Formats: sequence, structure tokens, C-alpha cells
Amino acid sequence: MKSALLLAAIGATAVGCAEPTEPAQCNGVIDVGCDGGLPGSYLDDASGAWVSSPWEGPHFSYPKYTTIRLCHGLGRPPTSIDLYAAFSNMGNLAQQIGSAATLIPACNGVLGVNDRSVLLRNGGGQDFFVRVVLRP
Repeated sequence: MKSALLLAAIGATAVGCAEPTEPAQCNGVIDVGCDGGLPGSYLDDASGAWVSSPWEGPHFSYPKYTTIRLCHGLGRPPTSIDLYAAFSNMGNLAQQIGSAATLIPACNGVLGVNDRSVLLRNGGGQDFFVRVVLRP
């Protein structure tokens, strides 16, 4: 009986259409590249990954306490998302974790990771410029 309850609890938390625990994360979402592409973005022929910009930039603006909807050209939901941040649009990059690279599960009924876009939140108190790598 305990194992059945545990499996039910795991199944309930694995539902992919859950809204974020802080609804304000869906207010004022900024669309990036959703109007026809992100300048500098490309599909890497060797890995099949979608990349928002070359390593040297320019990287796109990622304001503090903001959720962005990053439209991509992968053509399917990514299995992995890497985010690298810099303090300028052509600056040196460092891989981000924690509050600066939060994935939002859904906003207004739209999944946060889908075949067209990903919802990323900069929950930290610092403005960044970012490079995003989405792997198939």
C-alpha cells in the first residue's frame, strides 16, 4: 500500500502542465526571437543542437526578475538546456545555475518546454546577457 501511495505521489508531481508555484513568474513574459528568429542563432550541424549565438556573441539581454519565452528552431522539445551568462553582450561567458537559470514548467496553460519555445526565468538580482544551447 505504501508503495502505491508513493507511486501516486511521484506521478502527481511529474505532470508536465503544472503552473509555477509563483504565478507572478508568468506576468510580463518577454518574447525573444518569436517574431521570425533570433539574429545569430543557428542549428549546429555536428550536434543537432540549437544555439542562440556564437560563443563570442552578441548575446541577448536577460534582465533580472524576468521570464523570457525563447523561441527556437530545434523543431522538437529539447532534452537539455544550457544557459551561459555574461555582463555584456560580447562578454566572457560562465555557465549559470540556480535562480539565474530557472525553467518555468508552464504559463497560462502553455508548456514551458515545447517544440517551439522554452520559458526561462532570471530570478536573480543581476542583469545578464546570455547564450542558450538546446540539445535534441
